[in-house]
Amino acid sequence: MKIDKGLVKKMAELSRVRLSEAEVSRLEAEFSGIFDYFSSISELGSGGEPLFYVAGGSGKRREDSPAKGGKEADGIVAQFSRKEGRLLVAPKSMD
Repeated sequence: MKIDKGLVKKMAELSRVRLSEAEVSRLEAEFSGIFDYFSSISELGSGGEPLFYVAGGSGKRREDSPAKGGKEADGIVAQFSRKEGRLLVAPKSMD
């Protein structure tokens, strides 16, 4: 994949960030360096070996059980100022 000014401008647009031409040029060089580095790592390959290992695990599963039987939820609902039954009413956050 080639990193060029068009791609940097597209990423800035999607991120809703305004960049000057100097910043676009600087980021083009930085992104190209990062991409080249990761490309060189992937060229090395792992020969089928996993690239990470989980250490220190016992492999035993824990039993799932309710923490406090839902009593903490009752306390939260009781503190909320606006509610309809057990439903909490909050101000609208998006249009």
